[in-house]
Amino acid sequence: MKRHLGIKGWLILLLAFSSASAQTLTLPWLTEAEYRYLVNEISGDIAYEHIRYFTLFHRPRGGTEGLMRVAEYTAQKAREYGLEDVTVITQPYPLEAWSVRRAELWMVEPEWKRLADVQQAHVHLADNSRSADVRTELVDVGAGLEEKEYAGKNVAGKIVLAYGSLERVMEEAVWKRGAVGVVYYPDPSATEYPLNSINFPDQIRWVRIPLRSPDGKEGTFAFSLSLRQGLELRRRLAQGPVTVQARIDAEVHPERWQVMVEGFIRGTEIADQDVVLTAHLQEEKFSANDDASGCAGLLEIARALKKLITEGKLRRPRRNLRFWWVTEISSERQYFADHPDESRRMLVNINLDMIGANQGQDVLRVQNITRVPFSRSHFLTDVAERVVEFVVAGNTSHLAQFQAGSSALYPKPILAHLGTRHRYNAQMIPFHNNTDHMTFNEAPIGVPGITFTNWPDNYIHTTDDDLWNIDRTQLQRNTFAAAAIAYVIASLDARRGREVATEVCTRALERLAFDERLAVEMILREPDSAFAFGRARNQILQAGWRERAALDSLLRPVPEIRGFVERLKAILADREARALADLERYYIAITGQSRVPTISLSPREQELAQKVPVLAAGPAEFLERRPRVRPVEGLHPLMAFEVLNFIDGSRSVVDIYNAVDAEARRAGAHYYGTVTLERVRQYVENLIEAGLVRWK
Repeated sequence: MKRHLGIKGWLILLLAFSSASAQTLTLPWLTEAEYRYLVNEISGDIAYEHIRYFTLFHRPRGGTEGLMRVAEYTAQKAREYGLEDVTVITQPYPLEAWSVRRAELWMVEPEWKRLADVQQAHVHLADNSRSADVRTELVDVGAGLEEKEYAGKNVAGKIVLAYGSLERVMEEAVWKRGAVGVVYYPDPSATEYPLNSINFPDQIRWVRIPLRSPDGKEGTFAFSLSLRQGLELRRRLAQGPVTVQARIDAEVHPERWQVMVEGFIRGTEIADQDVVLTAHLQEEKFSANDDASGCAGLLEIARALKKLITEGKLRRPRRNLRFWWVTEISSERQYFADHPDESRRMLVNINLDMIGANQGQDVLRVQNITRVPFSRSHFLTDVAERVVEFVVAGNTSHLAQFQAGSSALYPKPILAHLGTRHRYNAQMIPFHNNTDHMTFNEAPIGVPGITFTNWPDNYIHTTDDDLWNIDRTQLQRNTFAAAAIAYVIASLDARRGREVATEVCTRALERLAFDERLAVEMILREPDSAFAFGRARNQILQAGWRERAALDSLLRPVPEIRGFVERLKAILADREARALADLERYYIAITGQSRVPTISLSPREQELAQKVPVLAAGPAEFLERRPRVRPVEGLHPLMAFEVLNFIDGSRSVVDIYNAVDAEARRAGAHYYGTVTLERVRQYVENLIEAGLVRWK
């Protein structure tokens, strides 16, 4: 006999399921056998060996021998590991390719001393430096950015020592005053030392200069020194003249190309819901963590999953696992421009960028994993959050664990043989950009994406991002977490879909409670403000939409659970309605008023509520025109990103403002700044001006 449950009955069952799951440290959606096979096969030590190879090459963006070498190595390993349809894809690139064969900087007077040599450290020479053979005086110009720093100094035909922005120093010293080159070192006043680093004063930073000025003047060259070297040279110059000699053999190539490598583990039945895993190949020499670690992690996921599937330990997933090793951001944008319909064949993206950081090297380091932006609300966030929480809890030690009689360091340890035994310091955070998942989330692509990215990092883009900076254990934990997320989603069926839907719903109830608290706090801060009450009410309404959208996202991979999803959405709708009713009671209790204020639109809001923007361009046009979009002062770039993402042809400017305002408030002004209706309107106008959007 079927028993019909009301909304309260469903809620009790869901919370009971969630509570029971939380009592034991388990990873849902994988059987115990699947978990054991996966956690024992994935190896941070194996991944580390790939990083050794990557760090041999200077591999900046586009057209360089080093970039092609690591791409070919990656393709070779992908084929060895059994990936299908492995392809090296060469793409056009918008900027000139540059390479260097030789570069040396010597002090010749008052003593003979080597200052910089690309054979010692490739990043001693700024990218885009031109060939030169110059012996001349070195002139200290401080930061090299202001007129007063050049007062009484003749720098024409000389090399300047400066710590300011290299692009600005090139403008002031070279293009305006005739200097032949620059010797750069980090700004002493802006340098923060990691608490336990003895190497920081000797870091050499990866820098680049413009190939030419905005009005067409040719660039020259710049050498990059460490802070210690720069300060020593300043002291020498304070004592008397210093003569240096610079010899550079560099070339700007006419061919403009970038590269990506693609491979697959083909699914059994669904060919248009690919789970795409990404990492980027290009960076400076070294770059062990950013992003040789991500590329190595991707190779290890491919090796481990393919091996386990071949051995029959894991079932082949229903959907394709698609592996992309790319030139960061630009590869994906070019690929989607060349294949504008391909994003429709993709379900989610998981990006690995900086996943091997030795957290013992700097107490500030945290492995961050982003949630999807609200415009792409999706069950991917909850699957990732559950997996990451599991790995954190399994690799964190507590006193109570020992009081319970356990002698193990961690309850579910993931430890590489040659790695540290540090805890897993990781957390889920609101979304950010500046790496490859951005290209999936952004309009007009719209594929939900997350990234593993450690931050802050005091070693990024310097000579300190080397092999000693990598912890095989953290590499193994992050690789396992990404593999588990990808495999679960690629294998999703009706049974597991119901389990994931339950996870989404129970977490949604927690998130809705947080948004309700934010709403009440707004009223507490401004009890007499109808505006505050309207924003508070909007916070709850947007939260309800966000959570229902996450549940709806399950209907693409598992449409057969529609009835179950609709019942869960009814629970969320009931919770949202009660939150709105409670908000009114809170308002009356806080203010002492007999009723809540009437919310009405101003004439300006009424006008903008009638204006509906719609996308007017595809991936190819976005690739070309995106740089034309002017920013809006005061609007955080990530919230500008979301303004564009929320343009779907149905939302008005006011609707978009409401959505982005709620997202910014949830993370906090310190994270996303403050959103206003006028800033949103202006950014939409700027998108229209760039030819990417039009009025409906």
